[in-house]
Amino acid sequence: MYQLTEEKKETDFFKQVVDKTLSINNEINRALKSIKAINGRTHMLSVTAKIEANRTGDIGRNFLVVSNSIDELSAKIDNVLDKMKNDTIQKIETISKIIENKSISIKGNRLANLALTNIRLVDRNLFERSADIRWWATDDVLINSLVRDEEDGYQYSHERLNKILNSYSVYHDLILCDVDGICKSTGADKFGFSGQNFSDSLWFKSAMNTNNGTSYGFQPVSKSSVNDDDYVMVYSCKIHECGDIKNNVIGVLAAVFQWKKFAQRIINETALTDNEKSNTRVILCNDSGKILADTHEKILVESLNFNGQQELFKNKKGFIITSLNEQNKLICHASSSGFEGCTSENWHSLIIQDIELSSYDEELSNDESLDSVLGFISNISEKTQNAIDEINKVNDDTQVLSINAAIESARIGDSGRSFGVISGFMNDLSRTTAEITTTMAQKIQQEITELNSFISLNSRQIQGERLASLSFTNIDLIDRTLYERTADVRWWATENSIIESLIQQTSTSKDYLSNRLETILRYYTVYEDLIICDLSGNVIANGNHLKNLRDTNIKNSLWFQNALNLRNGAYGFDVINEGKGFTKIVFYCNVYQDNSASEIPIGILGITFNWSKFINCMFYETPLHEDELNSTSQFILDSNGNKLAEHNKLKNDITYKELSKSFGKKKNFETTMMFDSEVTLGHAQSTGYENFFTGWHSVIIQSQK
Repeated sequence: MYQLTEEKKETDFFKQVVDKTLSINNEINRALKSIKAINGRTHMLSVTAKIEANRTGDIGRNFLVVSNSIDELSAKIDNVLDKMKNDTIQKIETISKIIENKSISIKGNRLANLALTNIRLVDRNLFERSADIRWWATDDVLINSLVRDEEDGYQYSHERLNKILNSYSVYHDLILCDVDGICKSTGADKFGFSGQNFSDSLWFKSAMNTNNGTSYGFQPVSKSSVNDDDYVMVYSCKIHECGDIKNNVIGVLAAVFQWKKFAQRIINETALTDNEKSNTRVILCNDSGKILADTHEKILVESLNFNGQQELFKNKKGFIITSLNEQNKLICHASSSGFEGCTSENWHSLIIQDIELSSYDEELSNDESLDSVLGFISNISEKTQNAIDEINKVNDDTQVLSINAAIESARIGDSGRSFGVISGFMNDLSRTTAEITTTMAQKIQQEITELNSFISLNSRQIQGERLASLSFTNIDLIDRTLYERTADVRWWATENSIIESLIQQTSTSKDYLSNRLETILRYYTVYEDLIICDLSGNVIANGNHLKNLRDTNIKNSLWFQNALNLRNGAYGFDVINEGKGFTKIVFYCNVYQDNSASEIPIGILGITFNWSKFINCMFYETPLHEDELNSTSQFILDSNGNKLAEHNKLKNDITYKELSKSFGKKKNFETTMMFDSEVTLGHAQSTGYENFFTGWHSVIIQSQK
């Protein structure tokens, strides 16, 4: 098993590949120089043989033929050496460029995935904000205070808004205005908004321009002098009489979202290595390049403008190398694709990193596989061996020629003595050449074998680190998403219509509550149902009109039994396996008559999170390459190893025993055998978010090609 360290070794790995390849290059060069020198000496022997053949006249005629043959063989050796230099050595010398491009591709894809994670977190959070404002705009207390237009009514609305702020700490303030834009009540006292006219505010105009309260207005990121000079976003929504969009508009509700606190946390927590943090800038910007969040904290102060920006922004995800501020930069990008119909206004997530280049291919590939490098090295190995075989073949011919010359020299006696000496030298040179090529072949083969093993091992490590990082991204997204559910269930338990229905238990109060719960489901589309029951398990109302549970009893439900044991305003959640691969998650808490946890509860609220929809979307959006889709499986397991979700592409069902081997660390990977095939398994365990912690595990398994 490989354990992830804080420092990734990509740069060291690619440098070692280049060094090892250059070592092969040096070995070939040394051998070629030696063979070239020997071939030069062979050529000199040919010249000497010609001189001696001409001196001896008719006796040396046969040696003149030998001399010409030596020339031909020497020329062949020269041709082979030149061809080897062109076909092999030059290719080896370009390996550094190939490796550099591959290094950039792997890093670019990794950083682009981190950029995608950031924009996905933004999209999902802003979806929650758009749901919040539309739901709160239907609150009875706020509506009644605007209808009555009296001081005591606005005091109640202030208390209500203040409770929302206490439950949802992501907001600076909530502002309640009448249709003229006059602020009637707020959640926070410190900003002094009461009585101010907001009719000229962008958020007020935006809300008033919507069709009705099912839509929302929006004011983009801005610096607010009245909100402690903080950077905020404002969501707004029309308020209708009786909360019915068919009725008159009686006001506008605005929620001032703490943008900087939220966005800066996301970009500052981007999973960069320690080495990268000093030369990397993480940014969120709009379509024109205006910076909205920035690790350099240049929010709304700077705008990006670089070559290739428009083309990069057209793509969902990608990276380029370009010049920015007269420096080479690797700019990695992901655009907002929205969530549940809520989009981040054509926003973009960028990670910009300094990069040093010797050379690179402008057509960089998204392919992170090292197969092309292995194929390139294999091609070098094949061409080198072919050249050695050609040299050996010529050398064999030279040796045969040497033997024939020695026989002819012996045949003609003393007159051929000089040719005997030449023949002996030829034999020695031929033998030396054979020794050089044999040594070269052995060393090169050994080094190429070692290089292939080194690349294969590190290829699995790079793959494993990537799968572990994707697993961590998924489990972190689960933590953050479920954390939002804990805030929802606690706040909705304070809803007046829920309390009144539990107390009155009349058909009218139950009908009204059902409508209220159905409204929640309309805006918070991540839920399947909301269920209100008394302490005996009798269902008072539920929000899913397609599955009416009123007057049924759920006292035997696991989540209900666990809810009865809650104390002091706590919440709980249960994962319920319904069989056939279906799993649902129910969050629950007690309902109190005066919203005081010190009292005895009067009922229980349970909200069913649409886990299947969420997890399938998460699996689908996990950034895998096209050729990985059919060989990659994803699993979510609880702390006891029970499978909560799976997208299994393996041949067989997989057990907890097979998966749990990887659970020793918070984040790690291993290459192992599974169902008679080699697989790489990346794992990450929940680290929690805020004070919420599941202890769950995310596992991604990829079959080796």
